[in-house]
Amino acid sequence: MPLSGRTLPVSSELRWLLDHWQSDGRMPVPEAPRPASAIVLIRDCAEGLETYITRQLDARGVEDRNRWAYPTSSLRPGDVRKLPLSGWNSARCARALNIENKSRALNHFSAAARICFAAAGILLAENVDRDVVAAPQSDWHTTRSRLFTNEVAWSQILRERDLRLRPDLCKPWLRWINTSTQLHRFDTTFFVATVPFGQEVDFLSPNETAGGWKRPGQVLADAGGDPNSIGASTRLIIESLLEIPTVGAAMAQVRSLHPLRPEVVSEDGEWKVVIQPGRDPHSKGTLRDFAVAVGDDEGDQGPGFLSFNDADDDAESDDEETDEP
Repeated sequence: MPLSGRTLPVSSELRWLLDHWQSDGRMPVPEAPRPASAIVLIRDCAEGLETYITRQLDARGVEDRNRWAYPTSSLRPGDVRKLPLSGWNSARCARALNIENKSRALNHFSAAARICFAAAGILLAENVDRDVVAAPQSDWHTTRSRLFTNEVAWSQILRERDLRLRPDLCKPWLRWINTSTQLHRFDTTFFVATVPFGQEVDFLSPNETAGGWKRPGQVLADAGGDPNSIGASTRLIIESLLEIPTVGAAMAQVRSLHPLRPEVVSEDGEWKVVIQPGRDPHSKGTLRDFAVAVGDDEGDQGPGFLSFNDADDDAESDDEETDEP
């Protein structure tokens, strides 16, 4: 019987694991996916839309590392404790994500803004004059490094500098729950945001990672059909940006936040990732999510900075923050 939905090949690393489990006669018991957020920065250019995407350098002894990906991190309690907000409150964030857990919704938005600041140096916040921050401060490199290692809480940074988070500057774009065959599973919400006027990307990485602005078509051309070069969720996001002409058009687009839950199946002796289509983005969603976002332990580490939580990637990401997806 032919597979329904879209199919993509799995990475060589995941294929090795799947073959090993199959030969052993049993598949692993899947763990519960951990909530995470990722940031997709976009901007207008003369040729159209560009996106800021990263690529981890080849790691010795590890095949499945040199991939296109977006900065990603799991949620932390410090993202929302005494968090100074402006504009949207937690209830509005929950409506935007189409879930009922208001705390988790706000945590997703805050985590996306945190990794945006830590990795790209972009602040999605406003100052005491209620203006969106336009220029970085000279001491922020040290602060951003401390964010990666979880030495300081994101909400604390905002409070100490009299800044307020602006959740409305992040647009929820895609929710992806990687497959039950992963050793480490994540429930990741990808957010699209543009660089506020007066700010520029200042990329900072805790590991061997590079970043830069690329046209979506360039990324797909470089990756080709190689699952070792680009994960399934990143591919879907890049493809979704192909036909969008401007930042304004992207921010105005209606998006479905119904989670994509890919499956790994074997067809004619080949492992495939099967992605079922989501709901109509124009329909009223009824998804209800009561899951707890994150534990009460401040030491709860999230997935690392460049976590590759795609369905075809099994490696635990190293943010050198030590953890997310």
